[in-house]
Amino acid sequence: MRGKRAFLVLTGHTLILSVIISLIYIVLHKNAPTTIINQAGSVLTPVLIYAQMGLICLIAPTFSANAISSEREQQTFDLLIASLAQPSTILFGKVGAALSYLFLTLFGSLPLIALTYSLGGVALRDIAIAYLVMIVAGVTFCSMSFYWSTLIRRGVLAQLTSLVAVIFLVAALPALALFFSALAGAFGGPTSNGFTNLVYLLLRTNPFGAIAFQIPGAPMPANVWLRSVPVWVTQVLFYLMLTGISLLLSLRRLHRVRDWI
Repeated sequence: MRGKRAFLVLTGHTLILSVIISLIYIVLHKNAPTTIINQAGSVLTPVLIYAQMGLICLIAPTFSANAISSEREQQTFDLLIASLAQPSTILFGKVGAALSYLFLTLFGSLPLIALTYSLGGVALRDIAIAYLVMIVAGVTFCSMSFYWSTLIRRGVLAQLTSLVAVIFLVAALPALALFFSALAGAFGGPTSNGFTNLVYLLLRTNPFGAIAFQIPGAPMPANVWLRSVPVWVTQVLFYLMLTGISLLLSLRRLHRVRDWI
């Protein structure tokens, strides 16, 4: 935290978000009617949250993907494992250090969220839920990346694998849901209830979908499973399960390496 990395990450993150919402507000102010300008927060807040979620998908894996791989490359991993530090201490120390950068970037954007909230059109509860989804997603991505770091010796390859895993979770599952939806509508008949339930179950695993159903509030069909359960609840639970599995596998991996030594 005393080096340049934290300063550069926070400054770059906040600057990118500021530029995005500034350009959108200028476009709205010049082209949108007065009724929309008076509720500009309903447009700027979702855009700001989606942009943050996209940046988390890109930067969160890089924070912990080389946590163990870099130790191997610098030939200090054997000394770390053979030290008095327990594998659980190494695990939570490495992951906690990566999460500190993530939380720093998230909380650094609170002034921008406060600005868009003051423009009206969005509830404070929805913003809090969106931040919860982003925090849980970031924790999951860091945990998964740390697990890949324990498996892969090269730091660059571990980062690449982590990014591919994140892209699969964030993009591949919704794409699969859209594929099933298009496949069901391609036959010309009414969409079966099974296809509809499958599509929405896949969307329930996506953080962007969880935020979209909360801000601005996408409608949920009446005949789908778990209709009474908010989408963000199932998404958070699914990602917490992935986090627990990743941390458990990482801990077993560190114990196994220590037993070998």
